[in-house]
Amino acid sequence: MGRNLTILKALCIYFTAAILLSGAAFYNGYPLIYPDTGGYIGLQNLSFRSSFYNLFIYPSLQLHSLWPVVLMQSLIVAHLLRLILRVVFKLTSLILYFITISLLCLLTSLPWVTGFIMPDIFTGVMILSLFLLIFCRENLGFGEKIYLFLLTLLSSTVHLTHIPLAIGIIGIIWFFRVMIKNDKRLPTPHLFSASMAVFLAFALIIANNYRTYGVFTFSQNGYAFILARLVADGPAVKYLKEFCPQRNYKLCAYINELPSNSDKFLWPKDSPFRKVGWFDGYQKEGEKIVRETVLSYPLDVAKQIPKNTFLQLKRFLTSTPSCLDETYINHPLQFYFSSEYKAYENSKQSQKQLNLKVLNYLHLAVVGISLMIAGIVLLIFLKRSKYLPALCLLFIGVVYLLHALLTGCLSEPDHRYGNRIIWLLPFLSMASLMHIIN
Repeated sequence: MGRNLTILKALCIYFTAAILLSGAAFYNGYPLIYPDTGGYIGLQNLSFRSSFYNLFIYPSLQLHSLWPVVLMQSLIVAHLLRLILRVVFKLTSLILYFITISLLCLLTSLPWVTGFIMPDIFTGVMILSLFLLIFCRENLGFGEKIYLFLLTLLSSTVHLTHIPLAIGIIGIIWFFRVMIKNDKRLPTPHLFSASMAVFLAFALIIANNYRTYGVFTFSQNGYAFILARLVADGPAVKYLKEFCPQRNYKLCAYINELPSNSDKFLWPKDSPFRKVGWFDGYQKEGEKIVRETVLSYPLDVAKQIPKNTFLQLKRFLTSTPSCLDETYINHPLQFYFSSEYKAYENSKQSQKQLNLKVLNYLHLAVVGISLMIAGIVLLIFLKRSKYLPALCLLFIGVVYLLHALLTGCLSEPDHRYGNRIIWLLPFLSMASLMHIIN
């Protein structure tokens, strides 16, 4: 009986926290969406996206509502934050937990990501799950280890940038483990279960692509994003201007129309990329241009990496454009969620009533203050030999840089990418401050 009451109490706690984390969607009047959301509704298997987020939200199609997706994402985050507070910062007070959740909902972009029908929330979820699995195994119960393994697996599969990000994280931590050797003062990294979760996620994506396309590939048309980046940055244009007379690529006919923005190369209906065949129709030639550009101008390509990384580092504001004019999202919403389509049309997002300018000023100030707090508490942790929370702060800083490097090199630097994990900084700064005061 006592155990059942404990479980019931925990469920009530997490459900209440999840309601708070769903606050942005409630305020909007409907779950927050994006044009790309349409590609994740239904059992589609697009060649340039992972279909595993489609599977995650698939039950919502049977329930004819997207609200369960928001609630589930919020529940996952609510529980994960509780684990971090307990295991890393030794904060077990329910009052402190609710204060943390409330402040995150009021002062950061977190509720705008948990209420967003995109795989974005799972970037932060994967990062925190990896940290717990790698550095906190001794303080986790058996059930928690299994849960975090499965959560890492899920998080790694839902977006194609998550696997390379996870591999980069594991590689950096492996190097850290080699460097510290047998230093007893520092937490020993346990890489096996985390590596297995990421490897299994990688295998699942490849297996799904083999089932769909008959080839073993991680991303059937991932070349297009690299091509778009090389075009926007200039090296691919330079290559085409030099070699078009001999090679006569289809893209040569549009060499004077190539944009300096990768999104404008990929998505507009009148873009040169659409005219030459788009993702599927230009794969063979597009892959060759990517390969030859990198081999012909390696220094030009390398010079753009720090520039794009820096541009992405600065972009982390919240943006929720209206999607009412986007048929790509409106058609699946009408088809699968007809009973709540009116709510979508009348939502603040759709009616362009979400003026987030003041909120972004607040978020910017909070990030700045959090950065200063993080620097101060890091020094305090190191002075007091509290290496686990210090390591957590350093871990997030390194991962944020790695994430900016990855997304900046594959896509046009965008606020959405930074926004999906910037909330980790205020969260860990708050937790660190409470740990020191407590």
